[in-house]
Amino acid sequence: MIDRARIDLGGFIIGRIAKEGRTFEMLLAPDRAWEAKKIIREEINKRLVDGKEKSRVSVEELLKNPKISIELVFESFIVFEDLRRGKKATDGDMEAVFDTSEGRIIACHILLDGDIQWTRTQRDEEREKKLKQIITIITKNAINPQNKKPHPYQRIEKAIEEAKVKVDLMRNAEEQVDDVLKQIRAIIPIRMEQVELALKIPSDFTAKGYNIVAQLAQIKKEEWQSDGSWVSVVSLPAGLQMELIDKLNKLTHGRVQTKLMKA
Repeated sequence: MIDRARIDLGGFIIGRIAKEGRTFEMLLAPDRAWEAKKIIREEINKRLVDGKEKSRVSVEELLKNPKISIELVFESFIVFEDLRRGKKATDGDMEAVFDTSEGRIIACHILLDGDIQWTRTQRDEEREKKLKQIITIITKNAINPQNKKPHPYQRIEKAIEEAKVKVDLMRNAEEQVDDVLKQIRAIIPIRMEQVELALKIPSDFTAKGYNIVAQLAQIKKEEWQSDGSWVSVVSLPAGLQMELIDKLNKLTHGRVQTKLMKA
């Protein structure tokens, strides 16, 4: 009879992963799962900024992460084929896909790569937050090429609504700006205004300075000087120019050298 019954989720949400023609589902605590995904995303972004070859978080790393307790994220480590109907996954299917039937390991795969059914409140709040961030970035850094002036916030907001842009809840706002711009160009004339800067960062600050630059700009040319200083030519949105210079000045106590190459 349990196959026909529909289980009450009791405030939990379903996490699902589909691989090799099989589906695996588990129950998660929504708030703890949300926080865990944020920590995972932050770690991936940090690795990308640091230029690490491997940005992906592995199951082993997730299990060892002191900031995430898998035991608290998941209601239990029971793995289902169809959770709402109470149909459990077979050991054979789990072994065939994951080389293990251990629920704790499969839980990590779901948290890292699965599709999680977030609550409506979580989705709405995060979408609103990301949307505001995206619109703010575009407003500061894009112009109307017809009159060389920036578009007002409300115009960008309306264009996004008309284009029915979908915001990815798990990606940073900065990562989504280019995709959003491509979609709203059919609604309004718009382009990102770029500038080129030449930079020289003293040797004492190159490691942290490089990371700051990589977060905000595209490095087009770079060279290490004999004294250990780092010189480069970078391209970035015009609206981020002062933010970059301010951060480098603060880091180097005013010793960074900058020159506007092309606006």
